[in-house]
Amino acid sequence: MIHFFKKTYHEVVSSNYFKNLFVLTSGVGLAQLIPFLLLPILTRFFTPTDFGVFAVFMAIIQLLAIPMTLRLEMAVVLPKKDTDAALLCFMSLVSLVFFSLLSLLSLFVCDLLDLNFDVFSGFEWVLYLIPVGIVMLGVYNILYSWNNRLELYQRMSYSHILHSTFSTPVAIGFYFTPIKPVALIIGQVIGRCLACILLFNNLIKTIQKVPYDTISSHCFSLLKEYRKFIIFEAPHSVLNFLSQKYILGVFTAFFGMMTVGIFDLADKIIGKPLGILSNSFKTVFYKRLTTAKDKLSIFKKSLFLITFASLFLTAPFYIVPDSFFIFLLGPEWADTGKYIQLICPLLFSRFIFNVVSPTISYTLQNHFLLIWQIIYIISLILLFWFIAGYSVENVLLYYALFGACMYAVLGMISFIVLKNHIKN
Repeated sequence: MIHFFKKTYHEVVSSNYFKNLFVLTSGVGLAQLIPFLLLPILTRFFTPTDFGVFAVFMAIIQLLAIPMTLRLEMAVVLPKKDTDAALLCFMSLVSLVFFSLLSLLSLFVCDLLDLNFDVFSGFEWVLYLIPVGIVMLGVYNILYSWNNRLELYQRMSYSHILHSTFSTPVAIGFYFTPIKPVALIIGQVIGRCLACILLFNNLIKTIQKVPYDTISSHCFSLLKEYRKFIIFEAPHSVLNFLSQKYILGVFTAFFGMMTVGIFDLADKIIGKPLGILSNSFKTVFYKRLTTAKDKLSIFKKSLFLITFASLFLTAPFYIVPDSFFIFLLGPEWADTGKYIQLICPLLFSRFIFNVVSPTISYTLQNHFLLIWQIIYIISLILLFWFIAGYSVENVLLYYALFGACMYAVLGMISFIVLKNHIKN
């Protein structure tokens, strides 16, 4: 067993796979360090309620951005030709812009009907930033997939750094203006826009290589070939996001916006960095899976590497005392450390098994993802129904333990699907 671990370690470290991971995750790590260092400033300028409003805004644009691209960006690494991949990006962008314009029209209609949105009371105009935020996030996801196909991991790494470098300082800058309650939102939108500009690389030139009179037929053919991403991946991704953010709705309804803000900050400290790192591992793993000869070996080595990384990243939070967070963030944020410790089992499991889940998309067995996700979201709703009336701490504990088990099941499904695909 020790020999196996040593052999796997040396093979992983000496491979291009590890080098690509290092380039991408080092940039992600630095990008997360910037807002973390500024957290003591942010938490003394912005209240838990401000963070709660920001969390609701981000949840809205993240949820809507997922289906609006039809999830075709997930298929970008699969075609043999770069022109086919570029056309997938093009179709995804067209879909994104079309649905974003529809969302803008819907907001105008709501405004004419004088519908009130209590969350953004006094700053209703911020609602018109939702379509902008959707476009920025959707474009970023599409270009990120395009750069992954080209293996431009350094550029992808820089995009994370650029986003963090500007979004948090810009938010602090807008604090000193009349729109300070929504400064966090403004900073996020501007930072994402700059990151998109950095990733815009050779896409238009590649699309122009396709003869103009054959673009429509090429697009139709690609839609037919990768239709499972639209039929299964898009609804799965929406349900996956809802399963992660459903707890925000529960907290808003039963515990108030202040609790939402504290939970959101806890997520920013540990959940968001782990999520971005996990997606970075996932991005490189997905690309490597398309070219590797021994795909099961890549799966096992990746699982070994990310399990070690997940332990290394989550274990220290059980040692840090609550007094540290009070000193760092201020007395209003006293429960932050406790929230982090409670959700760590879920974050640990999600970090590991989220990375290897693209094996299901690679084999075009996307319906397994959708089935798993439907079971997860229904079970989660039932769980919250049974534990209604429990304390915040107990709700978080049961939520985390249940989620950890569900992601472990996803990892087992991913391995079985890949193994059966290789046999066939």
